[in-house]
Amino acid sequence: MKTLLFIFMTIAMLLWFLSTLRRKPCQKKGCIDAIIPAYNEGPCLAQSLDNLLRNPYFCRVICVNDGSTDNTEAVMAEVKRKWGDRFVAVTQKNTGKGGALMHGLKYATCDQVFLSDADTFVPPDNDGMGYMLAEIERGADAVGGIPSTALKGAGLLPHIRATVKLPMIVMKRTLQQFLGGAPFIISGACGMFRTDVLRKFGFS
Repeated sequence: MKTLLFIFMTIAMLLWFLSTLRRKPCQKKGCIDAIIPAYNEGPCLAQSLDNLLRNPYFCRVICVNDGSTDNTEAVMAEVKRKWGDRFVAVTQKNTGKGGALMHGLKYATCDQVFLSDADTFVPPDNDGMGYMLAEIERGADAVGGIPSTALKGAGLLPHIRATVKLPMIVMKRTLQQFLGGAPFIISGACGMFRTDVLRKFGFS
């Protein structure tokens, strides 16, 4: 049984790797709304929002201040002055991350939304969003990613580890779902969804 499982995982990993070689990022820019919940994220919020707003794939960035008690609201006001209509600042009473995301979803106008955390670094100048958007364009309702800055300037070995890590995670989650009925969960730190699907089913 273990041998068969190992063979299956090896073949699946090889097929996944070969399929990625043919994939190219979608070049359609300005067609994604980003929704960022923020609770007491003042120290890191400005840089995170600026990175998103400088990314050409995003039409607007919607930040929901979830009842913060620090300077989050002031930071959002400064970002609003800098970016104007491309930044939507929303303030509400504390409801938790899910409530903040659903509130932010009301302001989305694009066909797809990107959900992330206020302390997640999303590079403004790479094709990560393009690859995720390409999967949505192929018919996926949701696409997950793994945000990381650890590979910047890294050598060959870290890149190999990262290349192996993603398919291993996917296979593990898929097997858990197939064998035990465990749901496949898209990371809240880096996920893209069809807006209509998210509005219909929410986060349950």
